[in-house]
Amino acid sequence: MVDPKTKANRMCKSRSAIATTTASASSSSMAAAASTPRNHRSPRTTTALPSSYSYSTSSSTATSSANSLAALRDSLPDLPLLFTFQDLAAATANFSSSHRLVPAAASSSNSFRCSLRGHPAAVFRRPLRRDAREVSARSAVLGHCHHAAIARLLGAAASLDRTTLFLAYELVPDAAPLSALLRNPKNPSFTPLVSWHSRLQLAADVCDALYYVHLQADTIHNRLSASSVLVCGDGPLFRAKITHFGSADLAGELPADQKDEEAKGPEHRHTSSRGRRIEGKRGYMAPELTAGGAPSRRSDVFALGVVLLELVSGREPLRYELVNRATGEYERTSLIEAAGAAAAEGGGEAMRWWVDRRLRDSFPVEAAESLTALALRCVAKDPLARPDMSWLAAKVSKLFLEAQEWAGMFRVPTDISISNAPR
Repeated sequence: MVDPKTKANRMCKSRSAIATTTASASSSSMAAAASTPRNHRSPRTTTALPSSYSYSTSSSTATSSANSLAALRDSLPDLPLLFTFQDLAAATANFSSSHRLVPAAASSSNSFRCSLRGHPAAVFRRPLRRDAREVSARSAVLGHCHHAAIARLLGAAASLDRTTLFLAYELVPDAAPLSALLRNPKNPSFTPLVSWHSRLQLAADVCDALYYVHLQADTIHNRLSASSVLVCGDGPLFRAKITHFGSADLAGELPADQKDEEAKGPEHRHTSSRGRRIEGKRGYMAPELTAGGAPSRRSDVFALGVVLLELVSGREPLRYELVNRATGEYERTSLIEAAGAAAAEGGGEAMRWWVDRRLRDSFPVEAAESLTALALRCVAKDPLARPDMSWLAAKVSKLFLEAQEWAGMFRVPTDISISNAPR
């Protein structure tokens, strides 16, 4: 019998996962009796079998037990696959242009679609800035983290020269980036996200996912943007999944000790003195990142605040418009500044001007003010003034429930029939 305390892999479990009593008991028995790493339980629920426990010698009992264990094993998620570089190169035809995730992308595209052991997958290429020998162990930990609003990490592999990391994720079917749904360049006046309720559902999903990344997976995302939020499902309520989970961690973009780093003030925080290149997308990078600071949970919260403002307004984080063609002068419009100006007006008409007009005023003004105020707290210049995800996720969840009630009050009844026939 293997003592559960000796198991090396630390398992992460979604807050939304609910296990039945029978499944939990069977999972405990299987973990104690087998040495394979098919344990998806939280370490806090580990129980050891009594020393007097023994398998029955009855063939019927043994067959029944084997069938039960096999059924339970099949119901559990697959373990993360530790691919080799050759596996990924073969699946993508040596990363050919025919396998690009975005067909119109340039030849230097860093994303590819393929099939890995029968599963559709998306493969991303990142510079590797950590010891390649650490990638396997860390990906085994992150690969056991599962959440409904996070695109699952399938595995990772380093290139032969140990300078590039390839990350494989589940390919979410029929999904589109949030940025494309909010801002379609071919039809700017249209969006499928036409209800306040649907946008609050996406906001709640993203907040819940980032809460899990910070407090359950114990890492930093550092890739959050409207482009990295996938919207999937059928209307009227779409669901969100955040992508690139574990990318910054595995690629070596995070400080060695995240907790010590976040405890310091911004003036003492670690910079890229060891040659770390700060990764980020314009409009979503917190001020301390642009100043050379290290990624942190607070910089993740900043990016989340920008995404929340996008859900309220439909606008992009930064916009540049040509105002003088002769001089090449551009006018810069900041989403954060526009939100701050609308909030300073005290709501009312200013808030109606600020909220996405494609919602056609079908939204509770007070709720829009509350979500805007929460988002502005997230994008505070001082990192210490930004809220943590446990508090923020609870607040957004409450706003979602209120949006659900609000939508129910204005839903057209479907159990009433109207006849125009003469009486």
